[in-house]
Amino acid sequence: MFDDRITSALELADAMCGDTESLAPELIEELRFHFSEVEMAELILVCGQANLNNRAGNAAKQLLGD
Repeated sequence: MFDDRITSALELADAMCGDTESLAPELIEELRFHFSEVEMAELILVCGQANLNNRAGNAAKQLLGD
């Protein structure tokens, strides 16, 4: 459904939802193949912000209700 470039970006987003201390070397290689350093930095920031929004929203919903 998605090309390899988009798939690798989605895999990064998924990986950033868990332990980011050690990303899979295969994922790093794939991202470096498809994206420039600037593009990777943008992906990291967008994925990180989306993850923060989801986590903050989940906590707020539990603490403050709907």
